[in-house]
Amino acid sequence: MLELDNLKRRVSFLEQENLELRDENKRLKAMLDTNSSNSSKPPSTDGFQKIFNSREKTGRMPGGQKGHKGHFRDLYNNPTEIIEHKQKFCECGNEILYSEKFAAKQFVDVELKVNIIEHRAFKGKCPCCKKKHENELPQTEGCVAVDRLNQFLHEVSNGKLNISNGTIINWLNEIAGKTKDEIAQYKKELLESAVNHKDETSLDVGTALWWLHVLSNKTTTLYHANPKRGREADEAMGVLSLFENVLVRDHFGALLNLPCEHQECNAHILRYLKAAKELRKREYAEQMISLLVTAHRETLASGQKTKLPLERVAYYEKEYDRILDAGLIECQHHKEDKPLISRMKKFASAHLLFLSRAEVPFDNNLAERDLRMIKTKTKVSGCFRGDQGPHTFAAIKSVLSTARKRSQNLFQKTLSLLAGV
Repeated sequence: MLELDNLKRRVSFLEQENLELRDENKRLKAMLDTNSSNSSKPPSTDGFQKIFNSREKTGRMPGGQKGHKGHFRDLYNNPTEIIEHKQKFCECGNEILYSEKFAAKQFVDVELKVNIIEHRAFKGKCPCCKKKHENELPQTEGCVAVDRLNQFLHEVSNGKLNISNGTIINWLNEIAGKTKDEIAQYKKELLESAVNHKDETSLDVGTALWWLHVLSNKTTTLYHANPKRGREADEAMGVLSLFENVLVRDHFGALLNLPCEHQECNAHILRYLKAAKELRKREYAEQMISLLVTAHRETLASGQKTKLPLERVAYYEKEYDRILDAGLIECQHHKEDKPLISRMKKFASAHLLFLSRAEVPFDNNLAERDLRMIKTKTKVSGCFRGDQGPHTFAAIKSVLSTARKRSQNLFQKTLSLLAGV
């Protein structure tokens, strides 16, 4: 009898151990199966793994569809040179008469020119009174660019550029200093904007970890480099603490208490739901993905972002709550899903604000695109060496990114920054 009791206890122990090992196996397998499409991991961690494309197949051929007007570069108004193509005589021998209508194609080539102005001061003597005259060279205040260019040219030896990194860094710092007025104007415009996007990404500065922050909209970009990620850096940007309209953001704790309306990035939520659907086979996740994608598609039904009628907004809000309530029941014994469901219930209004506001987007992709270039720079150039470099980079890049969004000529904008430096 005692031996039977011992065997029963042994079986019970092994069954419990088996359950724990199965749970651990599922957890470890889920970790191996996570990638950039179903978690917050960056695409660089995917390696050579082929990521499943979750886009629905439409059955249409790739490329522009029938009836699509297409997008073309506008012709410049004042071409440098015009070449007219007119065949003078017809095959029958008569001269061809042309109307004023024509088709035009422009070939654009950029020509970089350096204008070097040399001032020569001569010495002379009056042949009558014998007075000596010595002419003076002009002051350098209006010719700083010429002086810099001469300095640059004098440091070219044997056909090779021999200019110190310190000189280049000093020039860049001076250029960044000239952007203060423009950046002050950007802050004012962002403060008055109906919708702004906020995001940040890590930045290596020497051996320290910094953060490059971005606050932007469709026409303005403001970058800010800071050793901090949270509230201290946001206050240093000089906008968010006073901003009262809509902020599109990721779920970062430091941003939750800002005095503005919030729209959370639903692209992040869809990735987390995709992990729950594919890795843990959760039914609530599949339903929520379908709901959010359908709602987003309905707001874009006319080709532009619009707000939905009140009855449709009410329908989606009701379905949103129903699916999350069903998810709590489905996952009552699965702790992995509870944080996501609780988060979506607590911040439901921030996830669904895009339904009732035409100006509010579904996701935070604009800010993520604005930050993408720093990752390319890091791959090419590595880290910043000193503390001034990130600030200089943020200032110059703010001006150039804003110019690009406003369809301004980046070459001319760069020349305006260089003027007087």
